[in-house]
Amino acid sequence: MKLRWLLLSVFIVSSVILIACSEVKTNTGESSGSNATTNLYVQHVEESKPTSPAFDKEYDFTYLEELPEDKRALYEEFLSNGDINSLKTFTPEEMVLIMMNLIFEHNFDKLYAITYNNHELPEKQTFIAEYIDYLLDEDIQNYLMYRYYDNISLNKDSSTENIAIVQLEIIFGSSHYGKTFALLKEDGMWKVDLYNYMKEKKAKSEEK
Repeated sequence: MKLRWLLLSVFIVSSVILIACSEVKTNTGESSGSNATTNLYVQHVEESKPTSPAFDKEYDFTYLEELPEDKRALYEEFLSNGDINSLKTFTPEEMVLIMMNLIFEHNFDKLYAITYNNHELPEKQTFIAEYIDYLLDEDIQNYLMYRYYDNISLNKDSSTENIAIVQLEIIFGSSHYGKTFALLKEDGMWKVDLYNYMKEKKAKSEEK
């Protein structure tokens, strides 16, 4: 527990990240099925550019520690054979944990597989190249920020049959930090809405 507080203190102070309200967008003119568009990420307000944090090699942390044994076995099966159907029984919360673990492992091939498609995703190699350019650094910061999360839950008020809003939270003293993720159902399973945010980041970068 002392290690947890120490690491959180160092990371939060060095990064100086203030978490603002999350934003989830849906196209009101479309059904809540495969045509829905959402924004996966919480928006950040940064007072200074955070430095790249160092990983704690003394503790081989994984976001999958809370998964039951049968789900961990299915995840390993997915990693081994690439069959996305292995993840069909996973809840939205479990898919978020898988996403965070794939980010840390730099397993972009499998990250592409669990990203909501809606016939908009580019070819895999293009997706991976753009992800590395526009999102990887931010996602590594997010991985470390929430690695000792206190709670992960489904926001039932904001979720629908085909859109799931998942909240990841940490509590640091009297401060609460939260991150919101949107997932959409595709081919009978939950997938993370990663690409829409990546397109926004790319567009902002090209405007500079």
